[in-house]
Amino acid sequence: MEGELVTKTFHYLGFLGCLFASFLKNNQLRSTVIEGAALTRLLALDRMSGASALVILISGLILTLWAAKPTEVYISDPSYWIKVGLYTAASLAVVLSKPIIRNAAKAGRLEPKPSIRLLLFFDLISILTVAAIGRLVAHGSIF
Repeated sequence: MEGELVTKTFHYLGFLGCLFASFLKNNQLRSTVIEGAALTRLLALDRMSGASALVILISGLILTLWAAKPTEVYISDPSYWIKVGLYTAASLAVVLSKPIIRNAAKAGRLEPKPSIRLLLFFDLISILTVAAIGRLVAHGSIF
């Protein structure tokens, strides 16, 4: 029971980290040009969202396989798989944005194109949706 509480705490902190970083990244991308300290902040937020996503993945696997309800409860629930699919799609969106941000950091300047704005907005909406579905899965299926 204590291990489950610790794991859930890390899971929630991971979501908070992702949500915080994603919100701030989306806010920064509203600028027409990002450079200097703002670009450094964007790079740090990108790293923070990546680390937070890793915490979510590891703690989520621990909860699914060992710490929370029996594994069968989760894997037989369609809402669990929707949540996993959406998490995977959001992670892919972030991974696709990483080369753009890294190249901008090397160049010292980012002029956000609609593609990166769309990718990271999808990430933000997905984090909120995954969190909502996760709460529903934890308390019973939405189906």
